[in-house]
Amino acid sequence: MAEIIVQQSSLFLISMLYGVILGVWYDFFRAVRKKVSHRNRTVHMEDVVFCLSAAAGLFLLFQIYNQGRIRFYVLLGLFAGAVAYFFVLSAPVEKIMELIVGAAAFLLGKAAGILFLPVKIIVNSISKRLKKLVRTVRIVRSRK
Repeated sequence: MAEIIVQQSSLFLISMLYGVILGVWYDFFRAVRKKVSHRNRTVHMEDVVFCLSAAAGLFLLFQIYNQGRIRFYVLLGLFAGAVAYFFVLSAPVEKIMELIVGAAAFLLGKAAGILFLPVKIIVNSISKRLKKLVRTVRIVRSRK
């Protein structure tokens, strides 16, 4: 009997931890939304990714720790962990996530600028030549 209670208690604590992990995962998505401009369609796709990943994680939690059986106390632990996270840790973690996402967006922007520099040089060169050609055509056309 004591072994069952210990097993159920540990499963409850694991589900609370999973609730905290889901809270951190959600804060990551919130930070991305704040730092990177999005269209509505992209926001909806992010919501789908979050929900599917949360559902997959919950499915694995039930499969690994409880032979696939859904128990009310596991759902209660998940909810308790998420609520505790959002009341206690969400604000500082969200600020840290915003810093990380902002730095990553800045670095990716700089890397993209460096990677596309040759393309920019080629496009500018072609553009200058086309402008010269257009001016020449205008001059020739205006003389007629």
